[in-house]
Amino acid sequence: MAWLHIAHSMRFVIIGLFSLTAASLFTFQSIEIIQAFTELFADLFKRK
Repeated sequence: MAWLHIAHSMRFVIIGLFSLTAASLFTFQSIEIIQAFTELFADLFKRK
């Protein structure tokens, strides 16, 4: 019965790690997108 509990906990740990990794990747992507947009707007304002 104990091994079942360990397996259940391991599944939660793996899911948690996976979701954390996905969240961090999404955050990095959104930061890159924001930086690209700010550069784009800066160029537009410089031209005026």
